[in-house]
Amino acid sequence: MARALVIGLLLVIAALVEVSLLPVLTVSGFTPDLLLLLVIAFALDDGALTGVRVALPAGLLTDLLSSTTPLGLSALVYLGVGYGVGAARPYLAPESLTAPTLFAGAGTFLGVGGYGILSALLARASASALLVAEAALVATVYAILLAPGAFALTRYVDRHFPVEVPSTSG
Repeated sequence: MARALVIGLLLVIAALVEVSLLPVLTVSGFTPDLLLLLVIAFALDDGALTGVRVALPAGLLTDLLSSTTPLGLSALVYLGVGYGVGAARPYLAPESLTAPTLFAGAGTFLGVGGYGILSALLARASASALLVAEAALVATVYAILLAPGAFALTRYVDRHFPVEVPSTSG
Protein backbone atom coordinates (compact mmCIF):
# COMPACT_ATOMS: atom_id res chain seq x y z
CA MET A 1 0.00 0.00 0.00
CA ALA A 2 2.79 2.42 0.87
CA ARG A 3 4.55 1.62 -2.41
CA ALA A 4 1.45 2.54 -4.41
CA LEU A 5 1.14 5.83 -2.55
CA VAL A 6 4.80 6.68 -3.12
CA ILE A 7 4.57 5.86 -6.84
CA GLY A 8 1.36 7.90 -7.10
CA LEU A 9 3.05 10.83 -5.39
CA LEU A 10 6.02 10.54 -7.76
CA LEU A 11 3.67 10.62 -10.75
CA VAL A 12 1.87 13.71 -9.46
CA ILE A 13 5.16 15.49 -8.75
CA ALA A 14 6.49 14.56 -12.19
CA ALA A 15 3.31 15.86 -13.81
CA LEU A 16 3.54 19.14 -11.89
CA VAL A 17 7.19 19.58 -12.84
CA GLU A 18 6.41 18.73 -16.46
CA VAL A 19 3.62 21.30 -16.64
CA SER A 20 5.08 24.09 -14.54
CA LEU A 21 8.89 24.04 -14.77
CA LEU A 22 9.84 22.20 -17.94
CA PRO A 23 8.15 24.51 -20.45
CA VAL A 24 11.17 26.74 -19.86
CA LEU A 25 13.42 23.99 -21.30
CA THR A 26 11.69 23.60 -24.63
CA VAL A 27 13.58 22.63 -27.75
CA SER A 28 11.58 23.35 -30.90
CA GLY A 29 8.52 23.62 -28.65
CA PHE A 30 8.88 20.14 -27.12
CA THR A 31 9.47 19.33 -23.46
CA PRO A 32 10.64 16.14 -21.73
CA ASP A 33 8.00 13.49 -21.03
CA LEU A 34 8.77 12.71 -17.40
CA LEU A 35 5.76 10.49 -16.87
CA LEU A 36 6.68 8.23 -19.77
CA LEU A 37 10.25 8.10 -18.49
CA LEU A 38 9.02 6.98 -15.06
CA VAL A 39 6.90 4.28 -16.70
CA ILE A 40 9.96 3.02 -18.57
CA ALA A 41 12.16 3.15 -15.47
CA PHE A 42 9.69 1.19 -13.33
CA ALA A 43 9.13 -1.34 -16.11
CA LEU A 44 12.87 -1.91 -16.44
CA ASP A 45 13.33 -2.24 -12.70
CA ASP A 46 10.36 -4.47 -11.89
CA GLY A 47 9.02 -5.98 -15.11
CA ALA A 48 5.99 -5.78 -17.36
CA LEU A 49 3.34 -6.02 -14.63
CA THR A 50 4.71 -3.02 -12.75
CA GLY A 51 5.20 -1.21 -16.05
CA VAL A 52 1.52 -1.62 -16.84
CA ARG A 53 0.44 -0.74 -13.31
CA VAL A 54 2.38 2.52 -13.44
CA ALA A 55 1.50 3.23 -17.08
CA LEU A 56 -2.25 3.47 -16.66
CA PRO A 57 -2.36 6.23 -14.01
CA ALA A 58 0.59 8.02 -15.66
CA GLY A 59 -1.15 8.00 -19.02
CA LEU A 60 -4.48 9.12 -17.58
CA LEU A 61 -2.72 11.92 -15.71
CA THR A 62 -1.05 13.01 -18.95
CA ASP A 63 -4.41 12.96 -20.72
CA LEU A 64 -6.06 15.00 -17.99
CA LEU A 65 -3.37 17.66 -18.33
CA SER A 66 -3.84 17.86 -22.11
CA SER A 67 -6.93 19.37 -23.64
CA THR A 68 -6.19 18.44 -27.23
CA THR A 69 -6.45 14.64 -27.28
CA PRO A 70 -9.08 12.13 -26.21
CA LEU A 71 -8.96 10.78 -22.68
CA GLY A 72 -7.13 7.46 -22.64
CA LEU A 73 -4.87 8.01 -25.65
CA SER A 74 -1.71 8.53 -23.61
CA ALA A 75 -2.75 5.72 -21.30
CA LEU A 76 -3.01 3.38 -24.27
CA VAL A 77 0.43 4.35 -25.55
CA TYR A 78 2.02 4.20 -22.08
CA LEU A 79 0.50 0.75 -21.50
CA GLY A 80 2.13 -0.54 -24.67
CA VAL A 81 5.50 0.98 -23.81
CA GLY A 82 5.36 -0.17 -20.17
CA TYR A 83 4.52 -3.72 -21.17
CA GLY A 84 7.05 -3.84 -24.01
CA VAL A 85 9.93 -2.49 -21.97
CA GLY A 86 9.05 -4.70 -19.00
CA ALA A 87 8.84 -7.77 -21.23
CA ALA A 88 12.30 -7.01 -22.63
CA ARG A 89 13.78 -6.66 -19.13
CA PRO A 90 14.90 -10.32 -18.77
CA TYR A 91 17.07 -9.94 -21.86
CA LEU A 92 19.20 -7.16 -20.34
CA ALA A 93 22.48 -7.85 -18.65
CA PRO A 94 21.95 -6.91 -14.98
CA GLU A 95 25.29 -5.10 -14.73
CA SER A 96 24.85 -3.11 -17.95
CA LEU A 97 25.00 0.64 -17.58
CA THR A 98 24.14 1.58 -21.15
CA ALA A 99 21.26 -0.81 -21.88
CA PRO A 100 18.74 0.86 -19.52
CA THR A 101 19.56 4.26 -20.99
CA LEU A 102 19.17 2.92 -24.52
CA PHE A 103 15.86 1.32 -23.55
CA ALA A 104 14.73 4.65 -22.09
CA GLY A 105 15.55 6.33 -25.38
CA ALA A 106 13.95 3.63 -27.53
CA GLY A 107 10.83 3.44 -25.34
CA THR A 108 10.43 7.20 -25.42
CA PHE A 109 10.91 7.31 -29.18
CA LEU A 110 8.28 4.62 -29.70
CA GLY A 111 5.93 6.15 -27.13
CA VAL A 112 6.05 9.69 -28.48
CA GLY A 113 5.97 8.47 -32.06
CA GLY A 114 3.03 6.18 -31.34
CA TYR A 115 1.23 8.96 -29.52
CA GLY A 116 1.74 11.29 -32.48
CA ILE A 117 0.45 8.74 -34.96
CA LEU A 118 -2.57 7.77 -32.83
CA SER A 119 -3.47 11.37 -32.06
CA ALA A 120 -3.33 12.21 -35.77
CA LEU A 121 -5.66 9.28 -36.47
CA LEU A 122 -8.07 9.62 -33.53
CA ALA A 123 -8.06 13.28 -32.62
CA ARG A 124 -8.08 14.47 -36.21
CA ALA A 125 -5.08 16.66 -35.44
CA SER A 126 -3.07 17.83 -38.38
CA ALA A 127 0.36 16.60 -37.28
CA SER A 128 2.74 15.91 -40.11
CA ALA A 129 5.06 12.93 -40.09
CA LEU A 130 8.01 15.32 -39.86
CA LEU A 131 6.56 16.99 -36.76
CA VAL A 132 5.94 13.62 -35.09
CA ALA A 133 9.50 12.50 -35.92
CA GLU A 134 10.93 15.75 -34.56
CA ALA A 135 8.93 15.43 -31.33
CA ALA A 136 10.03 11.81 -30.91
CA LEU A 137 13.66 12.71 -31.52
CA VAL A 138 13.69 15.62 -29.07
CA ALA A 139 11.88 13.56 -26.41
CA THR A 140 14.36 10.73 -26.93
CA VAL A 141 17.34 13.01 -26.35
CA TYR A 142 15.67 14.35 -23.20
CA ALA A 143 14.97 10.80 -22.01
CA ILE A 144 18.57 9.71 -22.53
CA LEU A 145 19.80 12.73 -20.57
CA LEU A 146 17.28 12.29 -17.73
CA ALA A 147 17.36 8.47 -17.57
CA PRO A 148 20.10 8.14 -14.91
CA GLY A 149 18.09 10.30 -12.51
CA ALA A 150 14.87 8.41 -13.20
CA PHE A 151 16.56 5.05 -12.68
CA ALA A 152 18.16 6.23 -9.44
CA LEU A 153 14.73 7.35 -8.23
CA THR A 154 13.02 4.07 -9.11
CA ARG A 155 15.79 2.05 -7.50
CA TYR A 156 15.39 4.11 -4.34
CA VAL A 157 11.66 3.34 -4.34
CA ASP A 158 12.38 -0.36 -4.95
CA ARG A 159 14.85 -0.48 -2.07
CA HIS A 160 12.68 1.32 0.46
CA PHE A 161 9.26 0.14 -0.74
CA PRO A 162 9.74 -3.34 -2.24
CA VAL A 163 7.09 -5.11 -4.27
CA GLU A 164 4.90 -7.09 -1.93
CA VAL A 165 4.64 -10.73 -2.94
CA PRO A 166 1.44 -12.34 -1.72
CA SER A 167 2.12 -15.30 0.51
CA THR A 168 0.52 -18.60 -0.31
CA SER A 169 -0.30 -20.72 2.68
CA GLY A 170 -0.99 -24.27 1.79
